[in-house]
Amino acid sequence: MAIDLDATVRDDFTRSNTRKLREEGHVPAVFYGKGDSKPIYLDRINFIKSIREGGINTVINLKIGKDKHSAMVQDIQMDHLKDLILHIDFREINLNKETDADVPVHLTGEAAGVKEGGVVQHFLHEITVRALPAEIPSEIEVNIGELNISDSFTVADLKENSSYQIMTDPEEVVVSIAPPTEEPEEEVEDEEDQEPELVGEKGASEGDDNEEAPK
Repeated sequence: MAIDLDATVRDDFTRSNTRKLREEGHVPAVFYGKGDSKPIYLDRINFIKSIREGGINTVINLKIGKDKHSAMVQDIQMDHLKDLILHIDFREINLNKETDADVPVHLTGEAAGVKEGGVVQHFLHEITVRALPAEIPSEIEVNIGELNISDSFTVADLKENSSYQIMTDPEEVVVSIAPPTEEPEEEVEDEEDQEPELVGEKGASEGDDNEEAPK
């Protein structure tokens, strides 16, 4: 399913104008077409809704003025402190030609090893696939329910899918269940082992305090 987005050509690249665009709810962007690029901007809310609906790899019908292009998101720059999209790169695609895309990995289920105190270690958060643009999945699910302590799930363990080809190294570990970490017990010092206070030490120090300074 393709999603429609409208964009406007951007011709003012000053910092003040870029800041103004963001304050008005727009996102600066660049569309990379066949052999050329075009600076644009689009509505932030509409873009976020589209990505939430179709996923980061959804096919976008990008309308720039009177022209329409089939596109996908190539890169998003974020200000993570403000949770704000700063810039987007779009690339033109051929709907009838396979392309590579990074697909998010989503873990499902509760690992058996976690119930025994194990810890989930999620190493691979994206997997590269090759497919026709319309066949690229929004995410790849990995069910970890049967993983016990010290078990791991690799790319090779993913079920084959006829709609796309996995390009990531099959030996890469997606997730594993690490043994529980035991915190070392604090040693309690036995009272009998404590060094006894020296008798007369306090009196000696008090005597030093009362000693008259030499005249």
